[in-house]
Amino acid sequence: MTLIGLPVDFDTSDNPNAGSGLVIHASTVGLRVQTFNDTLLRKKINIKVSFPKGAEFESFRVEAEIVWKKDFYFWEGWEKYPYALKFVESLNGHYLKLKRLLCRLSSVDEAPTRIHNRGASV
Repeated sequence: MTLIGLPVDFDTSDNPNAGSGLVIHASTVGLRVQTFNDTLLRKKINIKVSFPKGAEFESFRVEAEIVWKKDFYFWEGWEKYPYALKFVESLNGHYLKLKRLLCRLSSVDEAPTRIHNRGASV
């Protein structure tokens, strides 16, 4: 999985505006998201992932299933809901969009850790 930070909107059959959140990690089989809304495990949802302005693609929509849910928070004070979503619908033309994005993001080098003069990382 690749660490990213893209906005995601989702809806369900019984709630057309179920909520929004942030894609934390992505792969070609699913996403890990952090959201403000509590949704049932195994619930199928429709998601729309938006790419940054000026990117090659604007967004993609796909059906996904919530396969993991935990009371864990990525940031202190962000007491919301992390989920793992598995794509249940073929990505069709969106597969290439996601694959290109993941390739681009994985080729970005992270900043090296600064080493203190005594050898300790800071």
